[in-house]
Amino acid sequence: MEIIHIIFIGIISCFCMDLWQRFLKMLFKINPSDWAVVGRWFVLSISKGKVYNPNIDNETPIKNELAIGWVVHYSVAILYSLVFFILYNFQVLNASYIDGIVFGLVSVIIPWFFFMPVLGKGFLAFKTPSPAMACSLAIGSHVVIGLSIGFLFQIFGY
Repeated sequence: MEIIHIIFIGIISCFCMDLWQRFLKMLFKINPSDWAVVGRWFVLSISKGKVYNPNIDNETPIKNELAIGWVVHYSVAILYSLVFFILYNFQVLNASYIDGIVFGLVSVIIPWFFFMPVLGKGFLAFKTPSPAMACSLAIGSHVVIGLSIGFLFQIFGY
């Protein structure tokens, strides 16, 4: 039953992050994440072993890259949920919204120090036109997903 909870919590928390990004789009005209690029990166990483791809935006689009990107996005959220569950079981975190926020804040190291650099955006998005904005958006998205994970684990009685 726990694996079902982990998957469900990952999916719902990812959906909350997607709603957050749509909210930012409606209010501030900030575009949500481009999951097509994520799909393209994923396919090229698997098919060509090309994890570091600083010119990903200029690569030829790949069939179904948007759908693949969405699957990767939700799969990563399930992985975050699993990591939270493991940390909960080792009593590093409690199932609470506060620990969810902390988890979300810590998890932002993934886009800052892995995903942005492998896509050619640099560490902490320093190669983008607005690094502070890119980093802030990552913080917001990860806080939303972490908060959702912590809150949902609490609701499920962990």
